Amino acid sequence: MSWKPFGGEDYWDFNAVAAWCQALAEAHPAWVRLEDAGRSRHDRPLMLLTFGRQDGMTEERPAFWLDAGTHAVEWTGVMSALYTMTKWIEGIKDGSLADWFSDHTCYIMPCVSPDGFQAMHDGLPFLRSTLRPPSPGTVRSGLTPADLDGDGEIRWMRWRHPAGPWVPDADCPIMMRPRTVDDDPADAYFVCTEGELIAWDGVKWISASREFGLDLNRNFPVDWKPFSMFGMDSGDYPGSEPESQAVLRAFAERSNIASAVTNHTYTGCLLAPPASADSPLPDGDVAMMNRLAHDAVEGTDYKVYKVYPEFMYDPKKPIIGTWDDTMSCTFGVAGYTLELWDPYRWAGLTDVVPVDMFRDPDMTVIRAILSKCIAEEMYKPWTAFEHPQLGAVELGGIDYMHTVRNPPTPLLPAECARGFAVADRVRRAVPSVHGSLQITAIGEGVSQVRLVLENVGALPTSGLAIGERLGVCPSVSASLEAEGVELLEGPADRALHHLDGWLSGLSGFGRNPIYPSLASRGHRAAATWLVRGSGAVTVRWIAGRGGSGEASVEL
Repeated sequence: MSWKPFGGEDYWDFNAVAAWCQALAEAHPAWVRLEDAGRSRHDRPLMLLTFGRQDGMTEERPAFWLDAGTHAVEWTGVMSALYTMTKWIEGIKDGSLADWFSDHTCYIMPCVSPDGFQAMHDGLPFLRSTLRPPSPGTVRSGLTPADLDGDGEIRWMRWRHPAGPWVPDADCPIMMRPRTVDDDPADAYFVCTEGELIAWDGVKWISASREFGLDLNRNFPVDWKPFSMFGMDSGDYPGSEPESQAVLRAFAERSNIASAVTNHTYTGCLLAPPASADSPLPDGDVAMMNRLAHDAVEGTDYKVYKVYPEFMYDPKKPIIGTWDDTMSCTFGVAGYTLELWDPYRWAGLTDVVPVDMFRDPDMTVIRAILSKCIAEEMYKPWTAFEHPQLGAVELGGIDYMHTVRNPPTPLLPAECARGFAVADRVRRAVPSVHGSLQITAIGEGVSQVRLVLENVGALPTSGLAIGERLGVCPSVSASLEAEGVELLEGPADRALHHLDGWLSGLSGFGRNPIYPSLASRGHRAAATWLVRGSGAVTVRWIAGRGGSGEASVEL
């Protein structure tokens, strides 16, 4: 296919996403490189696109990372990644971003779970991430989702029974509300996902375990432990899956990455640290990342939540093995989770605390969302159906994938634009180091050569302070090479300190304009050499995640 800009016009399956990425790279070889970072369980490519001037130096420049599609149902994140790449290549072509991408790099992995992503587009029931099968010997018994009426959607199913825990809502025709002791047992129903009973004993009405239960965003190293929530698990061990292995390897091999965003849905928010009460992140890193997060969501209507304590599904059960926390705590990179799409705002609600809807759902909020689905005709009314095992039931409900989990298709362009706005701001926060040489004649053929490095970017050259503490980020150093010139004092190679970014100056009391102050370390570093003679002098430097460079002078 020939490459065309993506404006968020529709949802694409993985095959279309892969073809578009291939066409993008082929159409722009001077600026885009496509490679496979690995293969999925079903041998689909884990595509990695590298944006930047393709001169063999992309890994030497400050970099931003963007990924999407960790969860198979979160289509908006993948579409927003394509939209973002479109905006970047358009900026390169019109000249507005050519200079930036000549001096910086962006890495994009648009679909981390290609098997699950394609399976959902092919009509499989809800699955979290990959097509990892159940453990050997597992016998699944109970209700499993299935499209019984062949309408292409798996919705809800209900049937009357006096033991049922649900009753119809009086105000919303497709809503079932929790039963109370005052409700008439004759109005009670069992309600579940549309489906069939497998390995059924003919008696119990229970749910079968998920066929594909892995949550890939619990399979990363930070705080990993065996984990189960909502019927999903964290894998056999950290990085047990080919997809998580590929992500970890690609990220670890690119130590120039300073900031990152991983796209998800839903709730319309950017998640920031700390992720747990005992997070290893220093307070300065937490404060800096939260400040950048608020900058990143400006004008998007998204909110910023600290994962701990503001976005905990269970306050007593820390969220483990997540990718954003691994980026920050293992790699020392300012990594965020972006939860695209806010169905609550779509329904006219602006004060919903998203995590409360998982802990203790507010029926007023549920009613508003379902009523919006009815108003937009994105539902199917309860319809009689003869179930092969249960007999008379009713099928109905909303188009979940295009209302709650992802926006309706007409709203996708605007949501992609919000995702781009956040990713683009976090991109622009990477360190940006410039070097200059100053030559001072001392006398009798002796000269002082002085290198000054200056970081004018938002983030420090370590990315986060924890990156320097753990030793996972490149160091800062400079080296002098001379032809026909004698080095009089000190070694040619010099170790320098990391350089603060301007966000570093807005931490602690420095955040208060009544008590402004200068940083303790600063955004500049210098190395000085004394030399004698005349000839060519070259100084090369590595500025951590701020990139590398060189400067030459003739003495």
